[in-house]
Amino acid sequence: MKRFIIGLLDWLFPPLCAGCNHTLVQGETLICTVCLTSFPETDTHQLVDNAITYHFAGKATITYGFALYSLRKKSHLEQVIFAMKYKNQPQIGEILGQRYGNILHQISIIQSIDAIVAIPLHPKRFKERGYNQSDFFAQGLSASLNIPFYRSCIARIRYTPSQTTKNKVERMSNLQGAFQVTDPNLLTGKHLLLVDDILTTGATLSACTNALLAAGVAKVSVATIAVVEA
Repeated sequence: MKRFIIGLLDWLFPPLCAGCNHTLVQGETLICTVCLTSFPETDTHQLVDNAITYHFAGKATITYGFALYSLRKKSHLEQVIFAMKYKNQPQIGEILGQRYGNILHQISIIQSIDAIVAIPLHPKRFKERGYNQSDFFAQGLSASLNIPFYRSCIARIRYTPSQTTKNKVERMSNLQGAFQVTDPNLLTGKHLLLVDDILTTGATLSACTNALLAAGVAKVSVATIAVVEA
């Protein structure tokens, strides 16, 4: 009966791709195969000294920097990320995390990563949204890379307004003292992979990285779903 009801609902309200809004076919979840295979991937994981790592010069000491996709405005990828963040479809993050993990597990430098942590949301923002999309991305990476995902080891202790309308200097200033490591003993001496959804100015990742390093973390590398095209 349950299968019948699900089938009936899919017939009446067919699931649509979060990117192109076309009907999904059997075997597809949230994103269609056409979109998944057309999103512009970066090659940052193939280069130790790459544009992502350079992006943090003068802001934070990043060991490696990776981004799965290059994000263009008004693209299907932008629609997918919007759905993940604001339309209650956080499982998109897990799908993309698993996809990126399948790519990253082939490179030797990933073997030095001890654990994965996600950029946390302030409790107020978490209550508003109901979830942290970066947690889902971290879960996908953790599952495909077989690297532990550490939850709740760093907190966002200061609520900061949206960063979207601020310039680089304002974003960095806005995030001073925003993060606090809650379990330094767990993290001391480790190489962490810090993940977020989108890399724009790098202010959030830089502030979080600096808090982790100050608490005794040995190295921090970063990985995001996408990096905004310059």
